[in-house]
Amino acid sequence: MYLNKIITVVSLLLLITFPHSVLSQETTDEKPLKKAAEEITFFADLIEQVNSEKKEAKGTEARALTKQLLLIQEIYRSLLWNFAGDLQQAENKAEFSEFISSHLIKESEVLKKEIEKNFSKMADLDEKIVTGWNNYTKSGRARLAAFTSKLSKKHKEQEKLYSALVKNAQKLTDLGQDASQDFSFAKPLIKKHADMLSGLIGLEKDKLTLLEKKLSAVSSESADGKKLLSDIRAQNLRIQNEASRLKSMAVLLDSLEVDASLYQKRVIQSIGSFSSGIFDRKVVSHLFTEWWLDTKKWLLKQAPELVGKTATFILIILLSFFIATLIKRMLRRVFKRTLPDMSELAKNFIVSMSSKLLILAGLLFALSNLGVQIGPVLAGLGIMGFVVGFALQDTLSNFASGMMILIYRPYDVGDKIKSAGVKGKVSKMNLVSTTIYTSENHQLTVTNKKICGYIIHNVTSQPLKRLDLFFRVPFSADSEAVRSAIADVVDNCPTVVDDKTRSVRIHELGETDVKYLARFWVATDDLNETQWAISEGVKKRFDEEGISLTIVEGTKA
Repeated sequence: MYLNKIITVVSLLLLITFPHSVLSQETTDEKPLKKAAEEITFFADLIEQVNSEKKEAKGTEARALTKQLLLIQEIYRSLLWNFAGDLQQAENKAEFSEFISSHLIKESEVLKKEIEKNFSKMADLDEKIVTGWNNYTKSGRARLAAFTSKLSKKHKEQEKLYSALVKNAQKLTDLGQDASQDFSFAKPLIKKHADMLSGLIGLEKDKLTLLEKKLSAVSSESADGKKLLSDIRAQNLRIQNEASRLKSMAVLLDSLEVDASLYQKRVIQSIGSFSSGIFDRKVVSHLFTEWWLDTKKWLLKQAPELVGKTATFILIILLSFFIATLIKRMLRRVFKRTLPDMSELAKNFIVSMSSKLLILAGLLFALSNLGVQIGPVLAGLGIMGFVVGFALQDTLSNFASGMMILIYRPYDVGDKIKSAGVKGKVSKMNLVSTTIYTSENHQLTVTNKKICGYIIHNVTSQPLKRLDLFFRVPFSADSEAVRSAIADVVDNCPTVVDDKTRSVRIHELGETDVKYLARFWVATDDLNETQWAISEGVKKRFDEEGISLTIVEGTKA
């Protein structure tokens, strides 16, 4: 007989697997409602039969019947609630309204009895657990764990019964029936259960904090550390599970118009993610209040130490800046007195890097004083340097060129150079670029990579320069008179260097004129002035002696 019932129930499980919409599409017709009513009646009778057989059964058979009864009850309740929903859309409600209402009322009574029975079982398990702890022995450990596991299962069953009772009462209300007694019965019990879950989460979080403190005192790679990590993961899972259960109870309380903001706050804090409850004004208020109280408590406890560390941090930073400034001034004086010929770029580089390294060392020391681990910071700086270097490849290329200029010194600040298509006086230099002022006083900033890619002509690298001036004179002019006039003007020019050789020669014979060369040495700074002065002097002398001058050319070597 029992086997036949099992086969019948298994065949009817298909009712659960099909979408309810298939049934609801036909609920406006009377025949599907009658068929659903027959199924409800069948399952109601089946529950009574299984209950009667369960009273006489023992051991394994009793446990099997209990599990089967739970399954049949779930199917029965699902059919009831689906029927109640479909009936509201049906045209003929009168015939079935009393039928479904009676079943729903009866189910409410069954659910309340199940809840009370569960309370009795949980109280018995609580007593056994307390007795087990009071007389704790190694041999009784397994029994104590079994009792605890059963109690946890009973709590979860109770949560399902609460949900079923509230849903059943809501269906009665939808049909116009008075379900106030069911709601009055459920509200305090669900709230008490939510309080229990909230407190349980608090205890579990205290255990988690204790485990994390123990982990901080050992290496995570050790055997104890690995075990603690495993325990922490398990503890987090327990907290997540209990928070999910509390969330279900909070939803039930919301449906019963009971303030559940405190429970929603606890869920948000435990799960660590936002839910719809975060938009509730009361939940936000509770979260902010708790955060403010925790902050005040932390500040009162940590304020003296925090103020001291902050003051020390600021003092170290200021002191490092002060020392860096002193070092900069000291290095500049040392370079000026002992190394006057050192490149300006080298001086600026050493001074700048010294001060920045001192400031960085001060910052790291200050962070260390605050309790920050310097090792990870240095590793992070290394990784950041790699990323920045990869992103700024062109800048680093200019930096490398600047280092080459620093080492080989092809030019320095104050030199006149010609390179990369520009010509002018170097005004500023750094490891990335060079600033040049042209003779027209235009400021040009040229990257060091660009300059190093061309021939660098340093006009002022040597103190003396040889100047070659060419004068074209017609064939008819007296050669000796021309040479004598040019030589006199060169000899009488004050900027021409006396201890260097000078000469005036016929350089080239053209078709209609003769090209004379005047070669002499001048100071590099006087180059242009000397060229202009001698050109003007030769022109005046030729005019006085009646010698025609075709053209004047000059080259610097």
